[in-house]
Amino acid sequence: MSINIKIVEIDQATQTVVVKYASENSKKNIDEYPGVAFQITNYNVKNLEEFIEAIRPQISLYVWQRDQAENPAEPVDISEWSGHSTEVERYVPPVDLVLDSQLIPAQVSAEVTL
Repeated sequence: MSINIKIVEIDQATQTVVVKYASENSKKNIDEYPGVAFQITNYNVKNLEEFIEAIRPQISLYVWQRDQAENPAEPVDISEWSGHSTEVERYVPPVDLVLDSQLIPAQVSAEVTL
């Protein structure tokens, strides 16, 4: 699945880039989605191609999550969920994810409204 990434705003002073993204499974046009801000200084990049490659894992996750929410397989019966309580172990990311310095510093909200 391909992802379209569109740079919609830059701020040279703060080294911030705002991008919009969509896939062929997205329900809306790319311009109808809110932008996501990335601080370039959080990445070890020297040009646009390196920046796009650096944010590709994050954008891919954001697209997958949004497409799942927009295209649910079938309705889920949640009528008996009210009042349910549970305890779970905390999530520990895989070691390779933790060690990848490109992913950790720039965790941002996937839905930044401009």
